[in-house]
Amino acid sequence: MTETQETKTRAPLILVVDDDTFFLNFIGMVLTRQGYQVLKGSNGKEGLAILEKETPDLIISDVMMPEMSGIEFCKAVKSNPAKRDIYFLVLTSRTDVAEKVRLLDIGADDFLSKPVNNDELLAKVRASMRIQELQRELKESNTRLKHLNHRLKQATKHLQTANREIKETQAQLLQQEKMASIGQLAAGVAHEINNPIGFISSNLSVLQDYISDLMKFLTKYKELKENIKRNKREHLQVSFEELQTIERDIGLQFILEDFEKIVQESLDGAERVKVIVQDLKDFSHIDQAEIKFFQINKGLESTLNIVWNEIKYKAKVIKDYGKVPEIRCYPMQLNQVFMNLLVNAAQAIEKNGLIKIKTFLKDKRVVVQISDNGIGIAEENLNKIFDPFFTTKDVGKGTGLGLSTAYNIVKKHHGEIRVESKIGKGTRFTIELPIEAVSEKKEKILLEEVA
Repeated sequence: MTETQETKTRAPLILVVDDDTFFLNFIGMVLTRQGYQVLKGSNGKEGLAILEKETPDLIISDVMMPEMSGIEFCKAVKSNPAKRDIYFLVLTSRTDVAEKVRLLDIGADDFLSKPVNNDELLAKVRASMRIQELQRELKESNTRLKHLNHRLKQATKHLQTANREIKETQAQLLQQEKMASIGQLAAGVAHEINNPIGFISSNLSVLQDYISDLMKFLTKYKELKENIKRNKREHLQVSFEELQTIERDIGLQFILEDFEKIVQESLDGAERVKVIVQDLKDFSHIDQAEIKFFQINKGLESTLNIVWNEIKYKAKVIKDYGKVPEIRCYPMQLNQVFMNLLVNAAQAIEKNGLIKIKTFLKDKRVVVQISDNGIGIAEENLNKIFDPFFTTKDVGKGTGLGLSTAYNIVKKHHGEIRVESKIGKGTRFTIELPIEAVSEKKEKILLEEVA
């Protein structure tokens, strides 16, 4: 039971202190008839003694009393932490302003002039009870507020912990998405590298045989040269015939013609590997993970080369790169967006498809459009494709985080990403990025988010 509830179940208790016995009894009678409980004391000391046992709702005290005056009594009550909240009403025969100010300054809550008018007395008592009730309610409200504040702090702490765990989980999921993307591309990149490496290896084997045959020819040529030098004419004819035999057996003319061709093919293959490695480096920007100015067209081209093995057997790519300025951004993150969209486009096409990549400048924003003529997306799924874990692919063929990751990256760069699609017609993703995609003001915040 609260203090307020307890007070409402009993009659209010009033302590009256006055050295005039007749007046004390008269006031007690008036209050008792109104249903109040009354305690009586003849001076301040008796009043303090009563307060040691009781806590009344109201104290009515005269000022002029023997042993301890009403002034001293009031000061003693207001200096006691356990009793200071009791409403203190002072009876005084003085009506000047200075006296009233003095009484209020020592801690009195109100005053009543003598001789006392019964109606005014009861009105003051009722007012004090209302004030006391409001004070109790305020105190209880403050207590509840403190309790709620404590619970709010606990809830905030739990929420902060939950948010931290969500961020950690999100970071782990994003990392898993990156790893899934890397795994998806690994076979394709390996294939793109293995093709030139394969024929370079094959060419080196052929060149090794050619070199072995040429060494035989050169050895016999050296022998013929020595015979000419030593003027051993009797051996010249034999050496020359043997040289012709070796030339015929090894196919010297073919070797000389094929040698240059094989070397050039090997150089072309090595250059292809070099281009793939550079594109992979440009795609990942492993040495440029910080915010920097980035050429969107170059990023698209590098990403396209990286995912080419996913596309080349399914679709033809039409590129329409406009003249667009560099933007300030995280290149690696935007390349990841392009990769997700290009791979999705390829996976939406069964064969003989078409993928279009277009860039242009619109209202100081760089626009990238990647479209395909694949199977399309059902209308009821269009508003869900950017949701985490949403996927229409078979189990094990997608994490459902690719487009969600792309959406978050574009939003972090203060851009927009939209999708248009019709079943059987194809899909088009449009990305709009401000030239100053990452401002210097927000660079620090973004760096923390990326970390």
